[in-house]
Amino acid sequence: MQPDRLRYATDELRGEARIWEDQSAAMGQIAAKAESLDLTRLEAGIFQLIVSPYNSVVHQVTARCREGQQAMSDIAETLVLVARDAEATDAEGAASIGGSDD
Repeated sequence: MQPDRLRYATDELRGEARIWEDQSAAMGQIAAKAESLDLTRLEAGIFQLIVSPYNSVVHQVTARCREGQQAMSDIAETLVLVARDAEATDAEGAASIGGSDD
């Protein structure tokens, strides 16, 4: 691959990785906010009957947000690894072409 095209492609991959990392951080904030919605029976007042189902939903939302946060972070990490691998493969190819002079 031409050096400029490879640089453009790897820069794009790293840019996408930063976006996924930013979204992962945002999902972490959402999880923390969702977790803070847990109710006690005292806070629920006359609505004490719904506390258990309500808290169950809060815990499910929090858990899904945490899973999403981890998945987004994994995607970002994978994109960075793909960019590194592409650069390493290109460097190896360039070295083998340059080193094959007889």
